[in-house]
Amino acid sequence: MVGYEPTSNQLAVHNSKARFRVNIQGRRSGKSFGAAMEILPYLLSPKTRGWIVAPNYDMCDKIARLVKEAIIMKMRLPVVAKKEISGQLYYAKIGGLESEIAIRSADNLDSLVGEGLDYMVIDEAASIKKITWEQYLRPTLSDREGWALFTSTPRGFNWLHDLWARGEDKNYKDWQSWQHPSTDSPYFKDDVEQLKKELTYETFAQEYMAAFTTFSGKVYDLQRDIHVRDDIQYNSSLPTYCSIDFGYRMPSVGWYQVDFKYEKPRVYVIDEICFEENIRTEELARMIKEKQYPVLTYYGDPAGAGTQAQSGIGDIEIFRQHGMRVRYKTDRISRNIPNGVSLLRSWFNDANGDPHIFFASHCKGAIESTENYRYPEKKADQRLKEEPLKDGRYDHFCDQMRYMFVNLFGIKQKQAGVIDW
Repeated sequence: MVGYEPTSNQLAVHNSKARFRVNIQGRRSGKSFGAAMEILPYLLSPKTRGWIVAPNYDMCDKIARLVKEAIIMKMRLPVVAKKEISGQLYYAKIGGLESEIAIRSADNLDSLVGEGLDYMVIDEAASIKKITWEQYLRPTLSDREGWALFTSTPRGFNWLHDLWARGEDKNYKDWQSWQHPSTDSPYFKDDVEQLKKELTYETFAQEYMAAFTTFSGKVYDLQRDIHVRDDIQYNSSLPTYCSIDFGYRMPSVGWYQVDFKYEKPRVYVIDEICFEENIRTEELARMIKEKQYPVLTYYGDPAGAGTQAQSGIGDIEIFRQHGMRVRYKTDRISRNIPNGVSLLRSWFNDANGDPHIFFASHCKGAIESTENYRYPEKKADQRLKEEPLKDGRYDHFCDQMRYMFVNLFGIKQKQAGVIDW
């Protein structure tokens, strides 16, 4: 009736009789579509009540939109009660059957209390906190002995990995698990080889191969025998860029040249201002100009556009007065730190293991900063793509390096796991 022909992977989930099912799949592989179709037989059963849960309401809409299309547009069922906001389905009750479907946001805990449910689909479950499942969602399934289907791409070895492992353990009779890469699905149309060039190994493995991996420890895999070279110096035939992390206590500046003749350009770090302390913005501008590089574009932190309490003007305005126009992006995707880190990681080693960024050996501050830039130690129930440590020393050079790559090369939405898809 709705034109759905499940793939073998989807059919395995549908045919399972396990009360708790954990379906780990790569992106763009049809996991949300299959979850929506799993809801329909139960929504067509009399006097049932179910929820679609996701980290926020916008993410709930992926499955809710498919359910709405099936019951209202294709099956034309009599919906006797309905709540919609901006076209998103929040609640529906089917006439005659007295069955109900509602969406719930995991970031609104008050909405997760009180109802007994027959079923629940939890989408992007890895991005929901463990305590939300244990204290708010799981109890709603007790009265009616309801079932739960978890669908998600992985987010490291967090609590969802533990639930997935239950499905692999014969001691947990009520659990069943699956793990399917995007490349197994007919819905996946992207170019795998191109993705490998754009993404780090860890990102590709997690987002598309549905592998459990970790981003803990060093942020950037700088290897001195690969990424540091004695022959790198200013080349007048290549464009030069300058990126700046403002700040009086320890500002940081990097100069970059880019060779665009390669399929994926090669970036050379040719000079730096690093570990200099207590530098006023006017003095930093003077130090940059004294280098006398023919800079094509200056990049910097958008926060530099703010107003300083002492001078009444911002860092970027001070630079403009010194003849340097600093460019920056302000959109949500570009300003997201994990997004920028994910982009930059792929230049050290893409998924094929090829490097695309190289440091002049005399840029000792840049090398030291990059080698020592780290994620915080992993804690229980911590989300995978946390921001690297703001240690007050190594983060400054790495911040301005990120500004350069985000502004010059840009972030594609498929680059980052934390973006709402």
